[in-house]
Amino acid sequence: MKQDKQDRRSQRTRHMVTSAMLELLFERHYDTITIQNILDRAGIGRSTFYTHYFDKEDVLTGIAEQMLETFSEQFSHRNVEQGIIPALELFQHVQQNYQYFQAMMRGNAGEVLWEAAQATLSTSIEQTLTTYGGKTSPSIPWDVTSQYLAGSFLHLMKWWLKAVMPYSPAQMERIFQQLALPGVWGTIEHLNN
Repeated sequence: MKQDKQDRRSQRTRHMVTSAMLELLFERHYDTITIQNILDRAGIGRSTFYTHYFDKEDVLTGIAEQMLETFSEQFSHRNVEQGIIPALELFQHVQQNYQYFQAMMRGNAGEVLWEAAQATLSTSIEQTLTTYGGKTSPSIPWDVTSQYLAGSFLHLMKWWLKAVMPYSPAQMERIFQQLALPGVWGTIEHLNN
């Protein structure tokens, strides 16, 4: 019973810190946010903060990981015919949360976000490619292919955000599929022949 109470308390503290960081990111650049700003906004003490986090980068990484869970969920029931990356769903998610992503892109916060996104996305892509590519070895290793696709997708996403979304999510999905996937499809088809 005591553990449940402690877990709820811990979750509450993490929620307060996360909310404080997000509010601060909407107001100012990540580089100017201090631990003290987070403490003041969350209404917690320094020792409580350091019980749960190492530093503000740790808070940001946690936020990025929560956001990336949405990305990962998009892959859970995916098959190759639907596309290796659930691009439409991801562009729609970013469009629906535009202000959040804009805030996350400011300063060094964006670097942390994109590094975490690259790792999560490339892992998910590699799992999909391995599942549908079979046991044979492709001419280009799946880990290389997955890094290429994840990087291409995320750079396109980043440009789209910075350009204030000049095209719809559906248009962006078509553009990405046309630019990035012919080579991957060729590799998969080569393996299946």
